[in-house]
Amino acid sequence: LGIRGSSKTQAVPSRIVYAEMFAVRSFSPILSRRVHAPQFQCSWRLLSTAALDDKVATFKVDIEKHLPADGKRVVFATAWLATDNVFVALMHEHFPKILSGMHLVAIDTMHLFDTTHIVAKQVEARYSKAALWKAVADVSTREEFNAKYGNCEEMDTADFDFVSKVEPFQRALAECNKDILITGRRMDQAAQRISLDVWEDGKRTLNPMAGWSWSDIIAYADAKGVPVNEGHNFSYRARAPIVATERHLPDLPWEKVPLGKPFWQCTEKELKGDPAAPITYVFKSFGDIHTTVPVEPHESERAGRFVRQAKTECGIHTRTTSAGSPHGGALVDLMVKDAAKAKELVDSCVKAVELSERQACDVFCLLHGAFSPLRGFMDETAYKSVVKDMRLPEKQLFGLPVTFDMQDVSGVKQGEKLLLKWKGEDVAVLEASSIYKPNKVVEAKEVYGTSSLEHPTVFSLVQETGAYYVGGNLHGINSVAFPYPVQTPAEVRAVLPEGKPVVAFQNRNPIHRAHFELLVRAQRDVKDSTLLVHPTCGPTQPGDIDGVVRISTYEALKEETKQEFPMFRWAYLPYSMKM
Repeated sequence: LGIRGSSKTQAVPSRIVYAEMFAVRSFSPILSRRVHAPQFQCSWRLLSTAALDDKVATFKVDIEKHLPADGKRVVFATAWLATDNVFVALMHEHFPKILSGMHLVAIDTMHLFDTTHIVAKQVEARYSKAALWKAVADVSTREEFNAKYGNCEEMDTADFDFVSKVEPFQRALAECNKDILITGRRMDQAAQRISLDVWEDGKRTLNPMAGWSWSDIIAYADAKGVPVNEGHNFSYRARAPIVATERHLPDLPWEKVPLGKPFWQCTEKELKGDPAAPITYVFKSFGDIHTTVPVEPHESERAGRFVRQAKTECGIHTRTTSAGSPHGGALVDLMVKDAAKAKELVDSCVKAVELSERQACDVFCLLHGAFSPLRGFMDETAYKSVVKDMRLPEKQLFGLPVTFDMQDVSGVKQGEKLLLKWKGEDVAVLEASSIYKPNKVVEAKEVYGTSSLEHPTVFSLVQETGAYYVGGNLHGINSVAFPYPVQTPAEVRAVLPEGKPVVAFQNRNPIHRAHFELLVRAQRDVKDSTLLVHPTCGPTQPGDIDGVVRISTYEALKEETKQEFPMFRWAYLPYSMKM
């Protein structure tokens, strides 16, 4: 409910405003003074008290459920954004002991906005909580950064992320002996976060603000006087739209106007001026100066972040993992557990496709997280990024493209679903969010170093792989059943003893005596280790011994050696090898 600060607002009985409304910016007594003051003729957003009370109540439940009472080994990664500062305010009010015991970790990339440093000091002072700051290694100024690493505009984005964010953050986590990581991410910030869980068990990450909206954040910040970035206090008025990819440039045709308060507290007239500017931009988020631009007031905060890059997330969220963690930080599991949901997905498919053995191996690896952090076959953007740079759009390393090929895509439109079958059984549903025709010559040269058909995988790519690729999210209906025993990544992890080093052996050939002697010696060289024998058993090149026979040799050796070598573990990976 929105009520303007006018005579009509003054007519609202104060008991109704105080008892039933949550007023943005101030507590009720201050609101009363502001409403009656003619100099504050602004648009007040009035929210139901119950709405924010429910959010706070849920927040408290999540904190009590997932965090230790003393806050030890808990790390909150703050960028001093409005959401981050509201989190600190909530903790200060409701869980001061946990806040006292936990760490606030802040990273100085040498490219933060000046106003970010200002609000950081304000938050630290207001809530009596100093942050653990980490900076880029061996530099203390932007000039030193440029001399050592180069200009941020000229650096590869993955390199900049690692040097300025990931590496300092990893140092901070090690110093804090981190067990649980807290982020300020919210579901309403971007499509990539729409299914964000409050608790990510695989990552031991808590996202307590996941269910809060932008409106909730600024309402709470205003009501409680939470410090926010002074960069919110400006309007950029333009006569014509300026494309987002150019809004970082100097001397743009707009007028920067100080508002004297955050833009969300302003009337349209205050934002746009008189006469009204055709286009108005504001800063809703603050990252690095070269990756953040202002957006129109109705746009998402994330609309102004990384606009000149394919990625959508900071490397701290996508590239920071610990030893032994799955690639990307969490083991992906795409199996649909609800039978009704699985049936609904199958019924929505427009076409059924019988998988080849190579495709079936890829589907298995995707469904069970062997290709984490992938959640499906690569779309065109991810495919091109991996082919060219061996990185996903979010800059995680990924050496080879994982694609679903079809020779004929007639009858399939973008956005429709395909039912994937293996030996007549439904195994997965593929959302066809991207249908594209790859340049196989470029793929061959970039991935395999040659376009010669004498290379067996290049020959297969050019002569046997379908002309089109279909990318999109994958949903598991039934696990792929192979004619040899296989284990999912979760099952493999379950048999590895906690706290012991693991020596892993991977091979595509039948095992022979030299292999075995290598295994024994490698395990002995690493004190108190477990040896994981993890051969691949998917299709290889023509003429190779097939997977069933190869795995039979391992099974025979497993049986012969189980008494003498109880520290050996055996697991078979259905991976389609690129030779």
